[in-house]
Amino acid sequence: MAMYLLGRSRSVETEQRHLTDYGNWTVMRANITLSDAVAALKDVEAQRWHDCSQAHIEAMRLYTMNHRAINEVGFFKDGYLVCTSWGVVDHPLPRRPPDYRIDGGIGVHLRVTPLVTRGQPMIGFEYGSHNVLVDPVRMVDVLVDNEMALALANSNGEVLATLNNPDPAVVRQAIDHPGPGEAGNLLYSSYRTSLWTAVAIERRTYTRADFHRQELVLLPVGLLIAGLMVGTITWALRRRLSPLSELEIAVKNKEFIPWYQPIVELATGRCIGAEALARWHRPDGTIVGANIFIPVAEQSELIRLITDLIVERTIADMYPFLSRKAGLHIAINLSADDVETGRPLPLLAELLRERGIPPNRIWLEVTERGFINATAARDTLMRAQAQGHIIAVDDFGTGYSNLGLLHSLPLNVLKIDKSFVDAIGTESATSTVIAHIIDMANELQLEIIAEGIETAAQAEYLRSRGVRYGQGWFFAKAMQREEFLAYYRLHKDKEVKSEPALSSNETTW
Repeated sequence: MAMYLLGRSRSVETEQRHLTDYGNWTVMRANITLSDAVAALKDVEAQRWHDCSQAHIEAMRLYTMNHRAINEVGFFKDGYLVCTSWGVVDHPLPRRPPDYRIDGGIGVHLRVTPLVTRGQPMIGFEYGSHNVLVDPVRMVDVLVDNEMALALANSNGEVLATLNNPDPAVVRQAIDHPGPGEAGNLLYSSYRTSLWTAVAIERRTYTRADFHRQELVLLPVGLLIAGLMVGTITWALRRRLSPLSELEIAVKNKEFIPWYQPIVELATGRCIGAEALARWHRPDGTIVGANIFIPVAEQSELIRLITDLIVERTIADMYPFLSRKAGLHIAINLSADDVETGRPLPLLAELLRERGIPPNRIWLEVTERGFINATAARDTLMRAQAQGHIIAVDDFGTGYSNLGLLHSLPLNVLKIDKSFVDAIGTESATSTVIAHIIDMANELQLEIIAEGIETAAQAEYLRSRGVRYGQGWFFAKAMQREEFLAYYRLHKDKEVKSEPALSSNETTW
Protein backbone atom coordinates (compact mmCIF):
# COMPACT_ATOMS: atom_id res chain seq x y z
CA MET A 1 0.00 0.00 0.00
CA ALA A 2 2.85 2.36 0.85
CA MET A 3 4.48 1.71 -2.52
CA TYR A 4 1.14 2.19 -4.27
CA LEU A 5 0.69 5.55 -2.57
CA LEU A 6 4.31 6.45 -3.24
CA GLY A 7 3.88 5.58 -6.91
CA ARG A 8 0.74 7.69 -7.11
CA SER A 9 2.46 10.58 -5.34
CA ARG A 10 5.52 10.37 -7.56
CA SER A 11 3.43 10.26 -10.73
CA VAL A 12 1.49 13.33 -9.58
CA GLU A 13 4.73 15.13 -8.70
CA THR A 14 6.21 14.17 -12.07
CA GLU A 15 3.21 15.53 -13.94
CA GLN A 16 3.17 18.70 -11.86
CA ARG A 17 6.84 19.28 -12.73
CA HIS A 18 5.80 18.77 -16.35
CA LEU A 19 3.11 21.40 -15.91
CA THR A 20 5.64 23.74 -14.27
CA ASP A 21 7.86 23.33 -17.33
CA TYR A 22 4.97 24.35 -19.54
CA GLY A 23 4.34 27.36 -17.33
CA ASN A 24 7.96 28.33 -17.79
CA TRP A 25 7.75 27.83 -21.56
CA THR A 26 4.56 29.94 -21.66
CA VAL A 27 6.34 32.79 -19.89
CA MET A 28 9.22 32.47 -22.33
CA ARG A 29 6.77 32.61 -25.23
CA ALA A 30 5.05 35.68 -23.74
CA ASN A 31 8.42 37.41 -23.31
CA ILE A 32 9.34 36.67 -26.94
CA THR A 33 6.02 38.08 -28.16
CA LEU A 34 6.37 41.14 -25.93
CA SER A 35 9.95 41.75 -27.06
CA ASP A 36 8.96 41.45 -30.70
CA ALA A 37 6.05 43.87 -30.28
CA VAL A 38 8.08 46.39 -28.27
CA ALA A 39 10.96 46.25 -30.76
CA ALA A 40 8.59 46.97 -33.63
CA LEU A 41 6.86 49.73 -31.65
CA LYS A 42 10.08 51.53 -30.81
CA ASP A 43 11.38 51.12 -34.32
CA VAL A 44 8.35 52.69 -35.96
CA GLU A 45 8.35 55.49 -33.40
CA ALA A 46 11.98 56.17 -34.22
CA GLN A 47 10.98 56.91 -37.88
CA ARG A 48 9.26 60.08 -36.68
CA TRP A 49 6.22 59.87 -38.92
CA HIS A 50 3.66 62.62 -38.19
CA ASP A 51 1.37 62.96 -41.18
CA CYS A 52 -0.49 59.65 -41.91
CA SER A 53 0.80 59.91 -45.45
CA GLN A 54 0.61 56.96 -47.77
CA ALA A 55 4.27 56.22 -47.03
CA HIS A 56 3.56 56.36 -43.33
CA ILE A 57 0.65 53.91 -43.62
CA GLU A 58 2.65 51.59 -45.85
CA ALA A 59 5.49 51.62 -43.30
CA MET A 60 3.10 50.66 -40.51
CA ARG A 61 1.63 47.96 -42.72
CA LEU A 62 5.13 46.62 -43.37
CA TYR A 63 5.73 46.25 -39.64
CA THR A 64 2.60 44.10 -39.29
CA MET A 65 3.86 41.89 -42.08
CA ASN A 66 7.42 41.55 -40.76
CA HIS A 67 6.50 41.01 -37.11
CA ARG A 68 4.38 37.90 -36.58
CA ALA A 69 3.23 39.00 -33.13
CA ILE A 70 1.66 42.24 -34.41
CA ASN A 71 -1.82 42.39 -35.91
CA GLU A 72 -2.16 46.16 -36.27
CA VAL A 73 -0.12 49.38 -35.88
CA GLY A 74 -1.79 52.71 -35.04
CA PHE A 75 -0.76 56.40 -34.96
CA PHE A 76 -2.05 59.06 -32.53
CA LYS A 77 -2.04 62.81 -33.17
CA ASP A 78 -3.32 65.50 -30.90
CA GLY A 79 -4.85 62.86 -28.60
CA TYR A 80 -6.73 60.93 -31.33
CA LEU A 81 -6.14 57.75 -33.28
CA VAL A 82 -5.95 59.12 -36.82
CA CYS A 83 -4.58 56.24 -38.86
CA THR A 84 -3.58 52.57 -38.65
CA SER A 85 -1.82 50.03 -40.79
CA TRP A 86 -5.25 49.60 -42.46
CA GLY A 87 -5.44 53.24 -43.52
CA VAL A 88 -6.78 56.65 -42.40
CA VAL A 89 -9.44 56.54 -39.72
CA ASP A 90 -12.67 58.17 -40.91
CA HIS A 91 -13.76 59.06 -37.42
CA PRO A 92 -10.70 59.58 -35.19
CA LEU A 93 -10.97 57.93 -31.75
CA PRO A 94 -9.79 59.62 -28.54
CA ARG A 95 -6.71 58.22 -26.95
CA ARG A 96 -7.29 56.42 -23.62
CA PRO A 97 -4.73 56.26 -20.80
CA PRO A 98 -3.07 52.82 -20.51
CA ASP A 99 -4.28 50.31 -17.92
CA TYR A 100 -0.72 50.06 -16.59
CA ARG A 101 2.87 50.52 -17.67
CA ILE A 102 5.86 48.20 -17.82
CA ASP A 103 9.60 48.86 -17.95
CA GLY A 104 10.78 51.13 -20.76
CA GLY A 105 7.77 53.42 -20.61
CA ILE A 106 5.54 50.98 -22.49
CA GLY A 107 1.83 51.47 -21.80
CA VAL A 108 -0.38 48.41 -21.81
CA HIS A 109 -4.07 48.37 -22.79
CA LEU A 110 -6.15 45.30 -21.99
CA ARG A 111 -9.00 44.09 -24.18
CA VAL A 112 -8.71 46.51 -27.08
CA THR A 113 -11.23 45.95 -29.88
CA PRO A 114 -9.63 46.39 -33.34
CA LEU A 115 -11.12 49.40 -35.18
CA VAL A 116 -11.46 47.78 -38.59
CA THR A 117 -11.92 44.03 -38.05
CA ARG A 118 -13.96 44.34 -34.88
CA GLY A 119 -12.64 40.87 -33.99
CA GLN A 120 -11.74 39.44 -30.62
CA PRO A 121 -10.16 41.82 -28.11
CA MET A 122 -6.44 42.43 -28.47
CA ILE A 123 -3.68 43.56 -26.12
CA GLY A 124 -2.39 47.04 -26.98
CA PHE A 125 1.12 48.33 -26.35
CA GLU A 126 1.86 52.06 -26.86
CA TYR A 127 5.02 54.10 -26.99
CA GLY A 128 5.26 57.70 -28.01
CA SER A 129 2.75 58.39 -30.82
CA HIS A 130 2.26 54.78 -31.93
CA ASN A 131 0.69 51.63 -30.63
CA VAL A 132 0.59 47.98 -31.70
CA LEU A 133 -2.14 45.39 -31.18
CA VAL A 134 -1.19 41.82 -30.35
CA ASP A 135 -3.49 38.81 -30.48
CA PRO A 136 -3.49 37.33 -26.93
CA VAL A 137 -3.19 33.84 -28.41
CA ARG A 138 0.34 34.81 -29.52
CA MET A 139 1.26 35.13 -25.83
CA VAL A 140 0.37 31.46 -25.13
CA ASP A 141 1.30 30.05 -28.51
CA VAL A 142 2.89 26.91 -27.05
CA LEU A 143 2.64 23.42 -28.56
CA VAL A 144 1.12 21.24 -25.82
CA ASP A 145 1.40 17.44 -25.82
CA ASN A 146 -2.19 16.67 -24.77
CA GLU A 147 -5.36 18.52 -23.88
CA MET A 148 -3.46 20.74 -21.53
CA ALA A 149 -4.93 24.19 -20.90
CA LEU A 150 -2.82 27.32 -20.42
CA ALA A 151 -3.48 30.77 -19.00
CA LEU A 152 -1.33 33.87 -18.82
CA ALA A 153 -1.90 36.68 -16.33
CA ASN A 154 -0.08 39.93 -15.76
CA SER A 155 1.64 40.96 -12.54
CA ASN A 156 -1.71 42.19 -11.18
CA GLY A 157 -3.29 38.78 -11.63
CA GLU A 158 -5.44 39.86 -14.60
CA VAL A 159 -5.79 37.06 -17.14
CA LEU A 160 -4.49 38.19 -20.55
CA ALA A 161 -4.66 35.04 -22.64
CA THR A 162 -5.80 31.42 -22.48
CA LEU A 163 -5.41 28.23 -24.49
CA ASN A 164 -7.89 25.31 -24.57
CA ASN A 165 -10.40 27.02 -22.28
CA PRO A 166 -9.00 26.42 -18.78
CA ASP A 167 -11.39 26.36 -15.82
CA PRO A 168 -11.51 30.00 -14.59
CA ALA A 169 -11.85 28.92 -10.94
CA VAL A 170 -8.75 26.73 -11.15
CA VAL A 171 -6.87 29.51 -12.96
CA ARG A 172 -7.74 31.92 -10.18
CA GLN A 173 -6.68 29.39 -7.52
CA ALA A 174 -3.36 28.82 -9.31
CA ILE A 175 -2.71 32.56 -9.66
CA ASP A 176 -3.48 33.19 -6.00
CA HIS A 177 -1.39 30.21 -4.85
CA PRO A 178 1.64 29.84 -7.13
CA GLY A 179 3.25 26.45 -7.47
CA PRO A 180 1.86 22.92 -7.99
CA GLY A 181 -1.57 21.97 -6.75
CA GLU A 182 -4.68 19.87 -7.21
CA ALA A 183 -8.31 20.85 -7.72
CA GLY A 184 -10.76 17.98 -7.96
CA ASN A 185 -9.81 15.84 -10.94
CA LEU A 186 -7.42 18.51 -12.23
CA LEU A 187 -3.73 19.06 -11.64
CA TYR A 188 -2.16 22.47 -12.09
CA SER A 189 1.06 24.37 -11.66
CA SER A 190 1.71 28.10 -11.93
CA TYR A 191 4.99 29.79 -12.75
CA ARG A 192 5.47 33.44 -11.73
CA THR A 193 7.90 36.15 -12.83
CA SER A 194 7.90 39.92 -12.29
CA LEU A 195 5.73 40.42 -15.42
CA TRP A 196 3.70 37.25 -15.77
CA THR A 197 2.03 34.36 -14.07
CA ALA A 198 1.60 31.36 -16.36
CA VAL A 199 -0.76 28.52 -15.40
CA ALA A 200 -0.78 25.01 -16.90
CA ILE A 201 -3.74 22.70 -16.18
CA GLU A 202 -4.62 19.14 -17.17
CA ARG A 203 -6.84 16.28 -16.07
CA ARG A 204 -5.48 13.83 -13.53
CA THR A 205 -5.98 10.98 -16.00
CA TYR A 206 -2.78 12.00 -17.77
CA THR A 207 -0.81 10.75 -14.78
CA ARG A 208 -1.92 7.17 -15.43
CA ALA A 209 0.79 6.37 -17.93
CA ASP A 210 3.52 7.52 -15.56
CA PHE A 211 1.74 5.83 -12.65
CA HIS A 212 1.76 2.57 -14.61
CA ARG A 213 5.52 2.94 -15.10
CA GLN A 214 5.90 3.63 -11.37
CA GLU A 215 3.82 0.53 -10.61
CA LEU A 216 6.06 -1.68 -12.69
CA VAL A 217 9.01 -0.65 -10.52
CA LEU A 218 7.62 0.18 -7.09
CA LEU A 219 4.92 -2.45 -6.58
CA PRO A 220 7.31 -5.43 -6.97
CA VAL A 221 9.68 -3.66 -4.58
CA GLY A 222 6.76 -3.06 -2.22
CA LEU A 223 5.71 -6.71 -2.38
CA LEU A 224 9.28 -7.78 -1.67
CA ILE A 225 9.59 -5.40 1.29
CA ALA A 226 6.16 -6.45 2.57
CA GLY A 227 7.17 -10.09 2.33
CA LEU A 228 10.39 -9.40 4.23
CA MET A 229 8.50 -7.42 6.85
CA VAL A 230 5.86 -10.11 7.31
CA GLY A 231 8.56 -12.75 7.52
CA THR A 232 10.58 -10.72 10.01
CA ILE A 233 7.55 -9.93 12.16
CA THR A 234 6.39 -13.56 12.05
CA TRP A 235 9.85 -14.73 13.04
CA ALA A 236 10.04 -12.14 15.82
CA LEU A 237 6.58 -12.98 17.13
CA ARG A 238 7.23 -16.69 17.05
CA ARG A 239 10.55 -16.13 18.76
CA ARG A 240 8.96 -13.76 21.25
CA LEU A 241 6.07 -16.12 21.93
CA SER A 242 8.08 -19.35 21.97
CA PRO A 243 8.53 -20.80 25.45
CA LEU A 244 12.32 -20.65 25.27
CA SER A 245 12.30 -17.00 24.18
CA GLU A 246 9.87 -16.07 26.92
CA LEU A 247 12.10 -17.83 29.43
CA GLU A 248 15.11 -15.86 28.20
CA ILE A 249 13.25 -12.61 28.82
CA ALA A 250 11.94 -13.83 32.16
CA VAL A 251 15.43 -14.78 33.34
CA LYS A 252 16.76 -11.39 32.25
CA ASN A 253 13.96 -9.69 34.19
CA LYS A 254 14.44 -11.99 37.22
CA GLU A 255 10.82 -13.13 37.19
CA PHE A 256 11.55 -16.45 38.93
CA ILE A 257 10.88 -16.64 42.66
CA PRO A 258 10.75 -19.43 45.26
CA TRP A 259 7.55 -20.60 46.88
CA TYR A 260 7.85 -22.74 49.98
CA GLN A 261 6.02 -26.01 50.73
CA PRO A 262 6.30 -27.03 54.39
CA ILE A 263 7.94 -30.27 55.46
CA VAL A 264 6.30 -31.59 58.65
CA GLU A 265 6.86 -34.26 61.24
CA LEU A 266 4.10 -36.84 60.70
CA ALA A 267 3.70 -37.78 64.35
CA THR A 268 3.24 -34.19 65.63
CA GLY A 269 2.55 -31.92 62.63
CA ARG A 270 5.60 -29.88 63.61
CA CYS A 271 7.05 -27.86 60.67
CA ILE A 272 10.76 -28.52 60.47
CA GLY A 273 11.48 -26.87 57.09
CA ALA A 274 10.33 -26.38 53.54
CA GLU A 275 11.16 -27.18 49.97
CA ALA A 276 11.83 -24.12 47.78
CA LEU A 277 9.86 -24.61 44.60
CA ALA A 278 10.55 -22.38 41.59
CA ARG A 279 7.67 -20.29 40.35
CA TRP A 280 7.50 -17.96 37.38
CA HIS A 281 5.84 -14.69 38.39
CA ARG A 282 4.87 -13.23 35.03
CA PRO A 283 4.41 -9.46 34.52
CA ASP A 284 0.63 -9.88 34.21
CA GLY A 285 0.53 -11.36 37.72
CA THR A 286 -0.01 -15.01 36.76
CA ILE A 287 2.05 -17.70 38.46
CA VAL A 288 3.46 -20.56 36.38
CA GLY A 289 4.48 -23.82 38.04
CA ALA A 290 7.89 -25.42 37.63
CA ASN A 291 6.44 -28.43 35.78
CA ILE A 292 5.65 -26.05 32.89
CA PHE A 293 8.96 -24.24 32.40
CA ILE A 294 11.66 -26.45 33.95
CA PRO A 295 11.55 -29.07 31.11
CA VAL A 296 11.99 -26.23 28.59
CA ALA A 297 14.75 -24.57 30.61
CA GLU A 298 16.63 -27.88 30.87
CA GLN A 299 16.94 -27.92 27.09
CA SER A 300 19.26 -24.91 27.31
CA GLU A 301 21.61 -23.27 29.77
CA LEU A 302 18.70 -21.25 31.16
CA ILE A 303 18.25 -23.90 33.85
CA ARG A 304 21.56 -22.79 35.34
CA LEU A 305 20.44 -19.17 35.54
CA ILE A 306 17.09 -20.17 37.05
CA THR A 307 18.88 -22.24 39.70
CA ASP A 308 21.07 -19.27 40.57
CA LEU A 309 18.03 -16.98 40.85
CA ILE A 310 16.22 -19.40 43.16
CA VAL A 311 19.32 -19.90 45.32
CA GLU A 312 19.91 -16.15 45.67
CA ARG A 313 16.26 -15.35 46.38
CA THR A 314 15.85 -18.23 48.86
CA ILE A 315 18.86 -17.11 50.89
CA ALA A 316 17.64 -13.49 50.78
CA ASP A 317 14.13 -14.57 51.88
CA MET A 318 15.06 -16.95 54.67
CA TYR A 319 18.44 -16.02 56.09
CA PRO A 320 16.99 -14.53 59.34
CA PHE A 321 15.29 -17.88 60.02
CA LEU A 322 18.16 -20.15 59.02
CA SER A 323 20.23 -19.53 62.14
CA ARG A 324 21.15 -22.40 64.46
CA LYS A 325 18.56 -21.33 67.02
CA ALA A 326 15.64 -21.19 64.59
CA GLY A 327 16.13 -24.80 63.50
CA LEU A 328 14.56 -24.20 60.06
CA HIS A 329 15.73 -26.10 56.97
CA ILE A 330 15.18 -25.14 53.36
CA ALA A 331 15.60 -27.67 50.53
CA ILE A 332 16.74 -26.36 47.14
CA ASN A 333 16.45 -28.47 43.98
CA LEU A 334 19.44 -28.96 41.72
CA SER A 335 19.03 -29.87 38.06
CA ALA A 336 20.78 -32.83 36.44
CA ASP A 337 23.25 -30.35 34.90
CA ASP A 338 23.96 -28.86 38.34
CA VAL A 339 24.62 -32.32 39.78
CA GLU A 340 26.94 -33.28 36.94
CA THR A 341 29.00 -30.07 37.02
CA GLY A 342 28.71 -28.96 40.66
CA ARG A 343 28.43 -25.43 39.31
CA PRO A 344 26.10 -23.94 42.03
CA LEU A 345 28.24 -24.99 44.99
CA PRO A 346 30.68 -22.03 44.98
CA LEU A 347 27.81 -19.53 44.71
CA LEU A 348 25.94 -21.22 47.53
CA ALA A 349 29.02 -21.30 49.75
CA GLU A 350 29.66 -17.58 49.17
CA LEU A 351 26.07 -16.60 49.95
CA LEU A 352 25.96 -18.68 53.13
CA ARG A 353 29.27 -17.23 54.28
CA GLU A 354 28.04 -13.65 53.68
CA ARG A 355 24.84 -14.30 55.66
CA GLY A 356 26.43 -16.41 58.38
CA ILE A 357 24.14 -19.37 57.70
CA PRO A 358 25.20 -22.92 58.69
CA PRO A 359 25.43 -25.02 55.50
CA ASN A 360 23.40 -27.87 57.10
CA ARG A 361 20.36 -25.56 57.06
CA ILE A 362 20.34 -25.89 53.27
CA TRP A 363 19.37 -29.26 51.87
CA LEU A 364 20.18 -30.02 48.27
CA GLU A 365 17.62 -32.17 46.47
CA VAL A 366 18.74 -34.08 43.39
CA THR A 367 16.65 -36.21 41.07
CA GLU A 368 17.64 -39.60 39.81
CA ARG A 369 18.26 -38.13 36.36
CA GLY A 370 21.32 -36.47 37.87
CA PHE A 371 22.84 -39.92 38.47
CA ILE A 372 23.22 -40.84 34.79
CA ASN A 373 26.86 -39.84 35.03
CA ALA A 374 27.43 -41.61 38.35
CA THR A 375 31.09 -40.61 38.67
CA ALA A 376 30.42 -36.89 38.19
CA ALA A 377 27.35 -37.05 40.47
CA ARG A 378 29.32 -38.77 43.23
CA ASP A 379 32.04 -36.11 43.06
CA THR A 380 29.50 -33.24 43.25
CA LEU A 381 27.58 -34.79 46.15
CA MET A 382 30.75 -35.50 48.10
CA ARG A 383 31.81 -31.87 47.65
CA ALA A 384 28.37 -30.72 48.79
CA GLN A 385 28.53 -32.91 51.90
CA ALA A 386 32.02 -31.67 52.58
CA GLN A 387 30.61 -28.14 52.60
CA GLY A 388 28.08 -29.29 55.20
CA HIS A 389 24.89 -29.71 53.15
CA ILE A 390 22.22 -32.40 53.58
CA ILE A 391 21.71 -34.41 50.36
CA ALA A 392 18.26 -35.75 49.44
CA VAL A 393 17.31 -37.84 46.44
CA ASP A 394 14.00 -36.51 45.10
CA ASP A 395 11.21 -38.37 43.27
CA PHE A 396 12.75 -41.71 44.15
CA GLY A 397 11.48 -44.66 42.14
CA THR A 398 10.76 -42.76 38.93
CA GLY A 399 14.24 -42.63 37.43
CA TYR A 400 17.42 -44.59 36.94
CA SER A 401 18.36 -45.56 40.49
CA ASN A 402 19.14 -48.99 41.76
CA LEU A 403 20.09 -50.19 45.18
CA GLY A 404 23.77 -50.53 44.33
CA LEU A 405 24.00 -47.01 42.91
CA LEU A 406 22.21 -45.44 45.87
CA HIS A 407 24.47 -47.32 48.27
CA SER A 408 27.53 -45.86 46.55
CA LEU A 409 26.35 -42.24 46.67
CA PRO A 410 26.73 -39.90 49.67
CA LEU A 411 23.01 -39.45 50.46
CA ASN A 412 21.19 -38.49 53.68
CA VAL A 413 17.53 -38.40 52.76
CA LEU A 414 15.27 -40.34 50.41
CA LYS A 415 12.05 -38.70 49.23
CA ILE A 416 9.27 -41.07 48.15
CA ASP A 417 7.60 -39.87 44.95
CA LYS A 418 3.93 -38.82 45.04
CA SER A 419 2.96 -41.55 42.58
CA PHE A 420 3.72 -44.21 45.21
CA VAL A 421 1.99 -42.27 47.96
CA ASP A 422 -1.14 -42.01 45.78
CA ALA A 423 -1.25 -45.83 45.57
CA ILE A 424 -1.60 -46.25 49.34
CA GLY A 425 -4.89 -48.01 50.18
CA THR A 426 -5.61 -48.89 46.54
CA GLU A 427 -5.36 -52.17 44.69
CA SER A 428 -3.00 -50.81 42.03
CA ALA A 429 0.14 -52.68 41.06
CA THR A 430 2.31 -50.06 42.79
CA SER A 431 0.45 -50.12 46.10
CA THR A 432 2.94 -52.59 47.60
CA VAL A 433 6.05 -50.90 46.19
CA ILE A 434 6.11 -48.19 48.86
CA ALA A 435 6.71 -50.76 51.60
CA HIS A 436 9.78 -52.03 49.73
CA ILE A 437 11.04 -48.46 49.25
CA ILE A 438 10.73 -47.80 52.98
CA ASP A 439 12.56 -51.02 53.78
CA MET A 440 15.32 -50.19 51.29
CA ALA A 441 15.75 -46.70 52.75
CA ASN A 442 16.00 -48.13 56.26
CA GLU A 443 18.57 -50.63 55.02
CA LEU A 444 20.60 -47.76 53.53
CA GLN A 445 20.14 -45.80 56.79
CA LEU A 446 18.47 -42.92 54.90
CA GLU A 447 15.92 -40.63 56.49
CA ILE A 448 12.60 -40.71 54.60
CA ILE A 449 10.32 -37.91 53.49
CA ALA A 450 7.07 -38.79 51.68
CA GLU A 451 5.88 -36.34 49.03
CA GLY A 452 2.35 -35.61 47.85
CA ILE A 453 0.43 -36.58 51.01
CA GLU A 454 -3.18 -35.55 50.46
CA THR A 455 -5.23 -37.59 52.93
CA ALA A 456 -5.15 -38.45 56.64
CA ALA A 457 -5.12 -42.16 55.71
CA GLN A 458 -1.93 -41.74 53.71
CA ALA A 459 -0.28 -39.80 56.54
CA GLU A 460 -1.28 -42.44 59.11
CA TYR A 461 -0.05 -45.32 56.94
CA LEU A 462 3.32 -43.67 56.42
CA ARG A 463 3.67 -42.80 60.10
CA SER A 464 2.84 -46.38 61.08
CA ARG A 465 5.57 -47.67 58.74
CA GLY A 466 8.18 -45.50 60.41
CA VAL A 467 8.27 -42.60 57.95
CA ARG A 468 8.97 -39.55 60.07
CA TYR A 469 8.47 -36.64 57.66
CA GLY A 470 6.16 -35.69 54.82
CA GLN A 471 4.87 -32.86 52.69
CA GLY A 472 1.77 -32.39 50.60
CA TRP A 473 -1.55 -30.61 50.33
CA PHE A 474 -2.84 -32.43 53.39
CA PHE A 475 -0.58 -30.15 55.40
CA ALA A 476 -0.12 -27.13 53.15
CA LYS A 477 0.37 -26.12 49.54
CA ALA A 478 3.42 -24.21 48.35
CA MET A 479 3.13 -20.59 49.42
CA GLN A 480 4.95 -17.29 49.26
CA ARG A 481 7.44 -16.19 51.90
CA GLU A 482 5.12 -14.33 54.27
CA GLU A 483 2.47 -17.05 54.19
CA PHE A 484 5.05 -19.74 54.86
CA LEU A 485 6.62 -17.85 57.75
CA ALA A 486 3.17 -17.42 59.31
CA TYR A 487 2.58 -21.17 58.89
CA TYR A 488 5.98 -21.97 60.36
CA ARG A 489 5.43 -19.82 63.43
CA LEU A 490 2.10 -21.53 64.00
CA HIS A 491 3.34 -25.09 63.59
CA LYS A 492 6.87 -25.15 64.96
CA ASP A 493 7.30 -27.10 68.21
CA LYS A 494 8.35 -24.52 70.76
CA GLU A 495 9.57 -27.19 73.20
CA VAL A 496 12.00 -28.73 70.73
CA LYS A 497 13.14 -25.66 68.77
CA SER A 498 16.72 -26.19 69.97
CA GLU A 499 16.83 -29.72 68.56
CA PRO A 500 20.02 -30.14 66.52
CA ALA A 501 19.73 -30.22 62.74
CA LEU A 502 20.74 -33.16 60.64
CA SER A 503 24.38 -32.78 59.60
CA SER A 504 26.06 -34.23 56.58
CA ASN A 505 27.55 -36.96 58.81
CA GLU A 506 24.30 -37.87 60.54
CA THR A 507 21.48 -40.10 59.32
CA THR A 508 18.83 -39.12 61.89
CA TRP A 509 17.55 -35.91 63.44
